[in-house]
Amino acid sequence: MIDPRQPRKVLRFKAKPGKGDELFALCAKLSDESDATDKVIIARAEDDPDTLWAMEFFKSDEALAAQDADPRWEELHAQIGALMEEDFTLALVRAYYAHF
Repeated sequence: MIDPRQPRKVLRFKAKPGKGDELFALCAKLSDESDATDKVIIARAEDDPDTLWAMEFFKSDEALAAQDADPRWEELHAQIGALMEEDFTLALVRAYYAHF
């Protein structure tokens, strides 16, 4: 079942050359530490292991807002930024259809 009220983030990360494994490991670790999400999918482009795509499913709008306002995450995002070749792409989305 998909709940269109559940907020999500879709992100694209482009790591510095050869830093894809390190960026993937850090993103996975931070996803495990998040109390705001209940599901996270991190994928890598088959033709470019330094490009990651992530979809974060947040428990609620309030949980998303609390995490975004938490200053601890600024430092963690800076660690991610240090591994990136370019700024990440972010879209806040709501899902209205899924087929499993």
